[in-house]
Amino acid sequence: MVESKPSLKIVKRSAPEGEGHLVCLGVIMAPHGIQGEVKLKSFTQDPKQIGAYGPLFLDNHEDKLTLLKLRSPKVISRETIFVARFKEVEDRETAQLLTGQKLFVTKDKLPKLAEPDAFYFEDLIGLKILSTTQKELGHVSAVFDFGAGEILELELEGYKESVMVPFLKEWVAEINVDAGFLMLDAAYLAEYLKPFKSSDEKWDDEAEKKNKKKDETEDHKK
Repeated sequence: MVESKPSLKIVKRSAPEGEGHLVCLGVIMAPHGIQGEVKLKSFTQDPKQIGAYGPLFLDNHEDKLTLLKLRSPKVISRETIFVARFKEVEDRETAQLLTGQKLFVTKDKLPKLAEPDAFYFEDLIGLKILSTTQKELGHVSAVFDFGAGEILELELEGYKESVMVPFLKEWVAEINVDAGFLMLDAAYLAEYLKPFKSSDEKWDDEAEKKNKKKDETEDHKK
């Protein structure tokens, strides 16, 4: 008996260095129904064009999915969320394994940008972060879109953990992909980073617990 179901490894790992440049066009959110359909969020300018650039690579940058059908779900009104059917996915079990998988194409499949200063969000990853005081702060490690606007994930010098900041016009003084930097407003960034702990600050868990208990006691008295 010939196995007609396409094989998917669905290995969640990062692509090796030096691999062809890929651009993320969307993400699979969850299974939909029992026949292998999935809920999909599209990041493309025209959300319905996510399948227009050929097969979509998964996170391991090896397995590919071929989009057969895209339709708007009845219960979600947001224009970037669709129900998708892929050739390689025939049941809910496989669809479940795809949850959270990003969908990529190689950059050469995308149309050339009409404006000279235009860019893809993928182009921002790896750019140096400069402040308007010309201080180098770190680099952009990722760009996300959770539905309420784009978010930059920054790896900043002096901070143990990455910092998420909104990608807003008020913040950004300059973007120069060719020169390899993104410049952020120094005052805006300094204000935003106040709640974050830098790497030279030590956490005092016991002190924090005491302060929290004290605040709760004072709130209870009120």
